[in-house]
Amino acid sequence: MSIAEQNNITELTGQNLNALVERQRSQFRAEGEVTYATRIDRLKRLKALIVENKTEFAKTTKREFGGARSYEFSLFSEFASKVEAIDYSMKHLKAWMRPEKRKTNKPMNFLGGKSQVRHYPKGVVGIISPWNLPFGLTVAPLTSALAAGNRAILKPSEFVPETAALFAEIVPKYFPEDEVAVVTGGAEISQKFAALPFDHLLFTGSSKVGAKVMQSASKNLVPVTLELGGKSPVIIGRSAKLDLAGTRLTFGKLLNGGQLCLSPDYVIVPKALEAQLIARVVHEAQSMYPNITENEDYAGIINETHFARLQSYLDDAVAKGAKLTIVGADQTRASAGNRRMPLHILQNVNDDMLVMQEEIFGPILPVMTYSDVAEVPDMIEPRRNPLALYYFGKDKTEQAYLLNRVQSGGVCINDITLHYVQEDLPFGGVGASGMGAYHGPEGFRSLSHARAIYSQTMIDVLPIIGARPPFGEKFRKNISKILGAI
Repeated sequence: MSIAEQNNITELTGQNLNALVERQRSQFRAEGEVTYATRIDRLKRLKALIVENKTEFAKTTKREFGGARSYEFSLFSEFASKVEAIDYSMKHLKAWMRPEKRKTNKPMNFLGGKSQVRHYPKGVVGIISPWNLPFGLTVAPLTSALAAGNRAILKPSEFVPETAALFAEIVPKYFPEDEVAVVTGGAEISQKFAALPFDHLLFTGSSKVGAKVMQSASKNLVPVTLELGGKSPVIIGRSAKLDLAGTRLTFGKLLNGGQLCLSPDYVIVPKALEAQLIARVVHEAQSMYPNITENEDYAGIINETHFARLQSYLDDAVAKGAKLTIVGADQTRASAGNRRMPLHILQNVNDDMLVMQEEIFGPILPVMTYSDVAEVPDMIEPRRNPLALYYFGKDKTEQAYLLNRVQSGGVCINDITLHYVQEDLPFGGVGASGMGAYHGPEGFRSLSHARAIYSQTMIDVLPIIGARPPFGEKFRKNISKILGAI
């Protein structure tokens, strides 16, 4: 990185954050219409950024995980899927930008009145991204922001400083600062960033931090999209194919070492099927990740703080009566410097345990049991509004019962996490797991202003219906048709 680039990064992380927002907003105003061609050009540049720098970013993220991060997982989850999302947006952008015709009320519709909605860019969008998928969860919302015609300022997580620095080095090669800029720095800079007068702010992270971000944004009445987390349950129905459910549950739980906002947090299974499901999960974990603590396909815990947090959940659960099974290893860690934590299965859990109160974000799988599906909504209620709900089974009545009684951001039936990569589906939470959505058309709309436009001919409509003072009998009759006798 050149000295000039280093100085630029220092400047952006200092006292000139407001000036940066105003610089982008000034260029946004000067630009006027953000044409289809301009948006496509920006999306193509973003795609080139991904394709041309994937290896360096993937290697950097691996280093940030202490070397314990799957290179192939990074290539798929953070790069290939984001290229597909950009291609999808470019394919559909023209249709998204097209004005939407709307109905016009009588009698204006008979007198030349026309109504429509047009989606205009909001202006300057702030994006705060997390450490667990530091590239993908920066680029995904940026795709929606650029498709909607906005400019953007990125704030990568301070917990992955090398990745943040690489963003600050690479982004200026594809975008001028007044289009897309990068701000790096620690917690103090993040707090200042959340309080900037953006036209929209998108945050991905924990519910606790999300509440603080929303509070900061509210001081400038900045609308927010919050992508949070929560304890996403897996419900095993009696009609489920247990082998399939066990395979997909294990795969989803151990992706990135369980450090995904959509990771299945705990499983609820009929008591009679508990042993069979656990046996399948154990078998699949050992098949996918033999010698798990040295396995290059498996991700380690990001740092010692998070490792200690997970260990405290285990200690608390065991002390309160939970049965612990460690899969594929004799103990929680193979050595002091090895943070590849094997899968830990907890049975006999209850709501008093920390592991059932906090989002796990690691390879710990609590198992709860039920006798009747009618018990399940009340079992989930203390952990309400998860980001995802996972159901395995063929019983459509049972599916409908659960969907109508358990709120969640999104739903996957007979699979785990794959709703996230369906670009035509919105991705977002509800309640404690977030607000707003992005991806595909919802991302375009969330980061656009849906502008109501009504146009009328030169005919003066109001006197025709008597709606201009002095009001007379004609107007009262028109009102009485709507309200009844007046």
